[in-house]
Amino acid sequence: MNPELLRNIWQELTERRITLMVVVLGAILLLAMTSGSLASAVSTAEISFYAVVVVWGTRCAAQSVVEEIAGKTWDAQRLSAIRPWTMVWGKLIGSTLLAWVGGAMCLAVILYAALVQKGPAGLAMDAVYFVSIGLLSQAAAMLASLVAVRRRLNHSRFDVFLYQLFGLGAAVLVWRVWQTADPDSMLRRWTGQADPFQLAHVSWWGEAYDTGTFYIVSLVVFAAWTLLANYRVMRTELQVQNGPLVWLGFLAFVALYTGGFDPWRVNVSGFGIELGLRAIQAGTALGLVTYVMALVEPKEIVAYRWLIDRFTSGRLLAVLSRFPAWAYAYAATFAAGMVAIAVVPWDRLPPSVATEFDAAILLVAGLGFVLRDCGIFVAFGLGQTGKRSDIAALAVLAVLYVLLPGILRADGISLFFYPSLHDPAWLNPLIAWLQAGAMWVFILQRRDLRGRPPT
Repeated sequence: MNPELLRNIWQELTERRITLMVVVLGAILLLAMTSGSLASAVSTAEISFYAVVVVWGTRCAAQSVVEEIAGKTWDAQRLSAIRPWTMVWGKLIGSTLLAWVGGAMCLAVILYAALVQKGPAGLAMDAVYFVSIGLLSQAAAMLASLVAVRRRLNHSRFDVFLYQLFGLGAAVLVWRVWQTADPDSMLRRWTGQADPFQLAHVSWWGEAYDTGTFYIVSLVVFAAWTLLANYRVMRTELQVQNGPLVWLGFLAFVALYTGGFDPWRVNVSGFGIELGLRAIQAGTALGLVTYVMALVEPKEIVAYRWLIDRFTSGRLLAVLSRFPAWAYAYAATFAAGMVAIAVVPWDRLPPSVATEFDAAILLVAGLGFVLRDCGIFVAFGLGQTGKRSDIAALAVLAVLYVLLPGILRADGISLFFYPSLHDPAWLNPLIAWLQAGAMWVFILQRRDLRGRPPT
């Protein structure tokens, strides 16, 4: 049996804790069921599930590794023979076992009502939804804590709360989206009205899919990716080298998933326009991934020196094997932007689009500013282990995008800070790429990057 899971079973599932959970939660559910209203009992069970599995469970998952660090036992675990996947499951499931005991009690009520009201298909859909949202939220909280561990950040109670918020945010997003698919949603039971964003189907890659089915499949896939992310970060923490193929697969998934939504198909026609709009959607999502990874990925001096040394010696395959995740994400963003520029017949767009802004010019400028911003994250983060570098980089971006344009307020000043149209049109992209080039020349000229890295 998984030794980490077995250890957590002995620690979490004590007789006293199980008894307290069963008695308190059982009394709440029994009181709701004796009210005579099945809807009231279901609502109580759902709220209890979210409170126990999502709120408390994310807290347990967020501190599963942090507690080991505080107890000075993490280094010993890292040196043990436990494999990364075993460690992930042992920490994730083991630390949240008691929460899932309470969640199983709530699910018994929820699934009974689903069977009565919706039949076997509704029961299966509700079961997958509640289990998946619990796993996704807990895995997201644990992932945030593992990233912080990897970056050697401090782990105060407030920090653990921030990691928990990451999981709670994922759960809230999933819950809100699910309300638009469930005809018997919690919002409808509370307000007595249908969700204003209720969708009968989802248009994706030219096909109409049942909203509930599409969301359930998406939720399961995203939960799987979150678990895989935990595994890869754990591998790195346990000194196992990750290759780039899984990350490239995730970027391809993000591009295909976000580029597939096409509610605009009724208003446009033509292969070039459709492909270009899909590329813009995919590029926007990939750009967001780029910013996130540029912020959270460790920026170790030795790793960047190693990359520079291998690149200058012509060992490109070695460089690609350890290329930063944010750099791969930016390359995918750049590729999506180039596809959009190449295939969209800009002269055939509606006048409201073609005359108000030149999307191709804005795309080229935007790609330059994204590269500049990545350089800012790297410049402040190289060799730093605390949160100050992140705060400093975010502060600089706030100054560039908000503060300086707001203070200066001169005509045409925005072209120096973010994508915007001016006459001549090529000036904004030129300034963006000049800033990006200057930023990266400054980084590569740093003395601490010139030393020879270990082989």
